[in-house]
Amino acid sequence: MSLFSLFKQCVNRCSARKIFVAITVLSMLSLIYSFYAEFYLKFEPCPLCVVQRIIIIAIMLFAIIFSTHTPRIKLSTRIYGVIIAGLALFNIKVAAHHVWLINLPIEQQPLSCGMPLNILYQRVSLPNFLQTILQGDAECAKLTWTILGMQPPYAVIILCGTILLLALLPIFKGK
Repeated sequence: MSLFSLFKQCVNRCSARKIFVAITVLSMLSLIYSFYAEFYLKFEPCPLCVVQRIIIIAIMLFAIIFSTHTPRIKLSTRIYGVIIAGLALFNIKVAAHHVWLINLPIEQQPLSCGMPLNILYQRVSLPNFLQTILQGDAECAKLTWTILGMQPPYAVIILCGTILLLALLPIFKGK
């Protein structure tokens, strides 16, 4: 049995609702762990970690909405899949940038940690704030904790890769 035929069987057996519920559960579990790590284990998230968390929250909210809505038109379900896939791809891009920052030689890493996020948000316009956050800073290059033996951005790439594959199922259903 080829990988393509296995994928096709999975597509035909899974309803869009079950797929979006699975995405919701995955997102929720990752958020629960991130809050546990922050508030119980006392790991302070860097700006890029916060951005990745916000994107996971957006994915979860969209997945909840899409799992409760039962469209009669298959095009709607495909559009829902595209929205979640797009968010997952964006989060993979952010996490990949985070990995790049972590792996920079020490002499090339950003020098300043910058302002705390709440002060930066109050003092800088929204477009500049988003650009600054997405670039990362010195905090983003200093990770001292792991999730299942890997640094958090690697775990986000795996999580969002899984979400991306799940979000593609409704897009290709019936083809």
